[in-house]
Amino acid sequence: MTISYRTYGHGSEHVIVMHDWFYTSYESIQPYLNVERFTYAFVDLRGYGRSKGISGECSVEETTQDILQIADVLKWSQFHIIGHSMSGMIAQYVAYKAQERVLSCIAITPVPACGSPVPEEVKAFLSDGARDNDEIAEQMIGFMTSHRYGKQFTNLKVQQWRQYSVSEARVAYLNMFTETNFVDHIKGLKTPILVIAGAHDAEGSREAVMQETFGKWYPKAQIVVLEGTGHYPMQEVPVAIAYAIETFLEKNLL
Repeated sequence: MTISYRTYGHGSEHVIVMHDWFYTSYESIQPYLNVERFTYAFVDLRGYGRSKGISGECSVEETTQDILQIADVLKWSQFHIIGHSMSGMIAQYVAYKAQERVLSCIAITPVPACGSPVPEEVKAFLSDGARDNDEIAEQMIGFMTSHRYGKQFTNLKVQQWRQYSVSEARVAYLNMFTETNFVDHIKGLKTPILVIAGAHDAEGSREAVMQETFGKWYPKAQIVVLEGTGHYPMQEVPVAIAYAIETFLEKNLL
């Protein structure tokens, strides 16, 4: 079974795009994308969006196979891969597993290949937020945006998270990005990688951490910081993130 995806654009350069844990939409950046040069495939991971009815392990290995299956269905022999937050971690694994196919990788406010391990009590707290505790979920969003926005923003993101995903998948992906570590596999990977950090993201996702992880592991890593945004630049600064994405893609064309 192939997970759901939507294509956007009709260009000869192919880009597969994955969403984050909170299912943050890319719709705000689409008017600023070059549809003549690029074709984007925006995917819905298992348990999310139009793939809500598709269950699974929600592991990096399984999701990588899902992504490669989409590339096969689209007959894309080579492509660029974009991931956001938890799927920024998956994007690195896709680049590792399909080195001959992945032209470049863009990791937006990403989880590094070492994962984001947390103490058991913190994981239990996050699991409650993933299941049904809206107050905790709102706290998590506030934390990832330096509490710069009001309740309307956090409420809407939580409502969309609940509407467009199932709790089993949310918890499974939490396990993935807190327990997975494949650093030993990706060190030295020569795929060009752009890491986009938000100036107002949580401390664990800011530039210093990206330099200590991506900057040391990948010979061709480039790290940029977007001002005026936290963890969700496609919502917070859509024009800036679209420009950053396509400026990098233009340097790594087929």
